[in-house]
Amino acid sequence: MRLLIHINLQKSLELPINYHHILQGVIYKGLSNHKGYSTFVHNEGYHYEKRQFKMFTFSNLEGKYFIRNKRIRFEDEVKWEIRSPEILFIQTLAASFGQEGISFLGDTYKDLTVKLLDDEIEEDDIIVRMRMPICLYSTEPETKKMYFYRPDEILFYQLLADNFERKYQACYGVKPEEAIEVLPVEVCERDKYVTRYKNCYISGWRGTYRIKGKRKYLNFLYATGLGSKNSQGFGMFEVI
Repeated sequence: MRLLIHINLQKSLELPINYHHILQGVIYKGLSNHKGYSTFVHNEGYHYEKRQFKMFTFSNLEGKYFIRNKRIRFEDEVKWEIRSPEILFIQTLAASFGQEGISFLGDTYKDLTVKLLDDEIEEDDIIVRMRMPICLYSTEPETKKMYFYRPDEILFYQLLADNFERKYQACYGVKPEEAIEVLPVEVCERDKYVTRYKNCYISGWRGTYRIKGKRKYLNFLYATGLGSKNSQGFGMFEVI
């Protein structure tokens, strides 16, 4: 399910250029009116073995902007999208934002509209363009150093399929009947994306990819995102 948000800015909105964590905080605050559910999403999430999944993803803010001194400033309006397979998640946010507005770093914006969409993918073989980068990584146990995989590595695509399987099992409690397949269509070095999330640098990749699998699996990925760190703003794609 998708939540589309359009905010008319009464005054300019200025944020650090790396603002993923701020958007994530806005989402958690929007869930806070439903305390039991908010606590579950924030502290627990959905588990598969030792892994935890939050089952949502979101886009960057979209609109006219200026960048200066590592700050980004939006002047007139911004659009934002949040996705989740959980209806309660989207409905809770829609009600909260519609009633209370959205606060960024202490400034609250109430002139906004929200729209809920439950559109579905109707094919089992699609071409997608990444709106937010795919992030895939492993952590060295002793040093805790993170290695971020690249789309020119074969393992990148196997990890995407494995990540989907774990997320699906965590969400629904059953293993997918069959695997998905992700293939590169058009990816180059300029699709590399690096951002700072709090005190950690994260690397990911945009680009165009082909995904094959059952429609219910592709719809699940459409709602949750490809790869890791979806709840930090990675993995959202559009079907083209």
